[in-house]
Amino acid sequence: MAANTVDCAKGESPMTDLQFTAYVELRDKYEALLSLRLEPPKSEDTPVNETLFQRYEQIRDKCEELGNELALLRKENAGLRMQLDMRKSAYGRYRL
Repeated sequence: MAANTVDCAKGESPMTDLQFTAYVELRDKYEALLSLRLEPPKSEDTPVNETLFQRYEQIRDKCEELGNELALLRKENAGLRMQLDMRKSAYGRYRL
């Protein structure tokens, strides 16, 4: 009797050689893309010049500014929702 693999024990059919080869190729491509995503290749040909660095700082500052504005708007929104809920409950009592 042939030994059951983990996949066979789960009720899955074993892979054919062609399927396994395709799986290995796909897995290798995925791992290569993942490694590129985590660590982009460093190119010595394009050093960061002053213009790019200044642009980066401008974008970073704008992101911080927008983040602060978003936090203030969320706080204001929460306060307005609380007022709306209070008015709904107050008007609901007087309408009866």
